[in-house]
Amino acid sequence: MGTKTALKTGALLAVAAILGLGTVQGTLAAWNAAAASKTQTVATAQFSLSIKAEGAAAQQLSVSGQEVSLPGTTGLLPGTSRTTALTLTNTSDAGSGTLGAAVQVGSPRVSGALAAYLGTDIYRAQGTDCSVDAAPSQLELAQGKSAVLCLRTTLAGNAPATLGGAGAKITFALGATQHP
Repeated sequence: MGTKTALKTGALLAVAAILGLGTVQGTLAAWNAAAASKTQTVATAQFSLSIKAEGAAAQQLSVSGQEVSLPGTTGLLPGTSRTTALTLTNTSDAGSGTLGAAVQVGSPRVSGALAAYLGTDIYRAQGTDCSVDAAPSQLELAQGKSAVLCLRTTLAGNAPATLGGAGAKITFALGATQHP
């Protein structure tokens, strides 16, 4: 290829590059267009639940693995049962009032001196009536709404008298998933 042909080819490539860059720059100007927008507000909310036993103050549940102390059942005689109503409330603070929760209730576990003789059961009340036994697998709680859980403890008829005055610790898990 001669010098003259090489110069023509080089000039042609230079013109093509300049035209290509000019086209891209023109398109880039369209991408930089601006439009006015109204001010937007972003708000956050805190998801939380509280639990309250009969005759006790409500306690917030906000941390995984958190333990809450509730008043115990006293004067339980062998072969008898007592039921404690526990009010679970969705205390979330979303301004829209729409932060609901799906709550799963775990099975109660007993530890301590009475563990071998103390039976437990937890179920959702019919309204606030713990005399109706309906086991929950999941509760739906809208923001600001409550449900009553009933914790029934039964001392076995064969519990030895030597355990009189002994105590036990009853635990159960609550798992909650928030949803709008």
